[in-house]
Amino acid sequence: MKVYNLNTKSNFNQQNLCITIGNFDGLHIGHQSVIHRLIQEAKKSNLQSTIMSFTPHPKIFFSKSTKLFNINTKHEKLNLLKDMGIHIYVDFEFDNELSNLSANDFILKIIIEKLNVKKIVIGSDFKFGKDRKGNLEKLRELSLTLDFDLVVIDILNINNTEKKFSSSHIRDLITNGNFENVSKMLGRNWSMVGEVIKGDQKARKINFPTANIKPDNKILPKKGVYCVKAIIDSKVYKAISNIGYRPTVDGSVLLLETHLFEFNHDIYGKELTVEFLTFIRAEKKFDNFQELTKQIQKDIKTAKIYHQI
Repeated sequence: MKVYNLNTKSNFNQQNLCITIGNFDGLHIGHQSVIHRLIQEAKKSNLQSTIMSFTPHPKIFFSKSTKLFNINTKHEKLNLLKDMGIHIYVDFEFDNELSNLSANDFILKIIIEKLNVKKIVIGSDFKFGKDRKGNLEKLRELSLTLDFDLVVIDILNINNTEKKFSSSHIRDLITNGNFENVSKMLGRNWSMVGEVIKGDQKARKINFPTANIKPDNKILPKKGVYCVKAIIDSKVYKAISNIGYRPTVDGSVLLLETHLFEFNHDIYGKELTVEFLTFIRAEKKFDNFQELTKQIQKDIKTAKIYHQI
């Protein structure tokens, strides 16, 4: 998959694109249905399947927020799209110039003249242009005058209900620790990835060694203890994790600490993937280390029941 970082002044030399437009944050099941259709339509017309996305996310641009927001890192998103079979990923800078383009100018100057698009595949709720004034009716009108094909996909609902798959809803689920439903919406487990670093090794003293990583640059889950899967060197282990500041030991750095069951290897410096499965309890400050130890033992028992160990 070829990746292009563009802005309104960039040159672009690819031709014959079949494109869909959106941020696709999380690449949930609703997104996946659009992308699978995009690939089908591209093959049908002998075109290059292309995703156009934006950095920063328009919601971040307009809110000026510095809060961690994305469900996936860009690296994770690109890997998922590559695995799905996308040919081209266009990461377009979302700035004042782009945000002020009218619906007509966005399609004419960016989609047609700059990106050389021949076919657009889009969901029926698609909005575009300044103040999101462009809609499906406008896009159909422009397809006739600008000579591009338009394929409109009905929005996929959740389990035949009227509820739609939504990145905003998934963010809420993550921040509330509801990973059973996150997994259902994504079609896979949500994860954090990082290099294993040395901690203070206090947990090792109570025979509870942990592999520690600093959280990714993306949305953070509710602080607390979780049943998880841990992946090291492509091997999957049943595990338990805590994400937080470890208030009982006066921790000041946010860490994801993971204890792998039936595992005793030196993995410092290796990449660890932690897939979140279910929430056990919220982070809590205990009066002393002995109370913390007792609670950890209870948490381990809960996790082992969940993992059927």
